[in-house]
Order: sequence, then C-alpha cells, then structure tokens
Amino acid sequence: MARIDQDARTLRATLVLVGPRDAGSSSLLRTVRDRVPADRRPGDPARAGATADPLLDWLPIDLGTITGWRVRVDCYAVSSRTSYDTTRRLLLQEADGLMLVLDSQAGRLEDNLAALRAVQEQLLDRDGRVRDLPQVCCYTKQDLPEELILQPAALDATLNPRGAPSFAVRAVAGENVLESLHALVTLVMRRLVAANGNSA
Repeated sequence: MARIDQDARTLRATLVLVGPRDAGSSSLLRTVRDRVPADRRPGDPARAGATADPLLDWLPIDLGTITGWRVRVDCYAVSSRTSYDTTRRLLLQEADGLMLVLDSQAGRLEDNLAALRAVQEQLLDRDGRVRDLPQVCCYTKQDLPEELILQPAALDATLNPRGAPSFAVRAVAGENVLESLHALVTLVMRRLVAANGNSA
C-alpha cells in the first residue's frame, strides 16, 4: 500500500507486473531498468551487482517531483508459477497499481485469460470483493510475425473489458515500455492524491 506524507509531499507506491508465464514481465522490467539512470534507482539490487531472483524481480525508481509531490515507485515482477502463489497474493494485496503483461500470440489467448482470472481471485479482499486498482495492459511480443499474433484492438476486445490504457509493446526494442509505466504512474497518483484530499 502507498505511503504518503502530506506534510513532506512525498508519495511511495507499489506497482506489480503480472501475467501468464513467459509473457515477458521480467523482461519488461529489465528494459525499464536499462532505460532509467542509475541515480534514479536507489536501492536497486542490480546496481550493487546482486544476483536478482529470476522469479521475483524488484526495481525501485525515484521519479523526482511530479506536480509538487516527490514520487518513488517500487515495481515488482513475480513469476506466475503456482509455487509463487503466496508471494504473488501478498504483493497484489499491497499493490497500488497493476501492469497486466499479456502475450500477443494468438495461441496464448487462453493463458492470458487464465492469468487474469487468477489475478482477480488474488485481489479479493476480506469481504470477498475484488480490489479496484488502476491498471494498464501491455501486449508483448508485438514484434513477432503478424500471422502469429493478435492486434491490440482484438486483444482489447477479449482481455481489456474495463477499457484500461493499453500498449503494443516490443520489450527488447523498448517500444512503449516507458510509456506504459508513465500511464500507470499517472493513474496511481491521481487515485492516491485524490483519496488524500488533494489534486494532482
């Protein structure tokens, strides 16, 4: 959950990248890491030469001052393996925003749907209601041959009934990676600042 200090005008939020296995959530987070200057990644284990856990990747980012608020986000990408269900559930309970990392390949459509159902189940609160979180959809592997993938409009029709912002992502090339993160941060900030009686 977000930590907000209204007097100091600081905000720290948790963003979670989730999706089916091999959709590319960790690759996407590594691409973000490669494009964010080291001085904007305080506490990043990769800066210290630490070996990252391939099943749970973490990237802290200092975004500087945005509309008068000093903003930091902690981004997590966690494996979709069932052995990590407890970790993923805990992260989702702490999340302030979700990046749904979904595979554009036509043959992975059912895997995407299964992953989304699992996320909904893991977002249930104690009263059995699904937590309503800001989210964006990232459709990865858009650089594959056209005959193998679905176009963003078709993916939206099936996977994005809420009409969340969606992006056709080519993680290796970095296309739309930072843009999708920026969109999610904007949604999260608006929600958190408004909830605390301010405007962003």
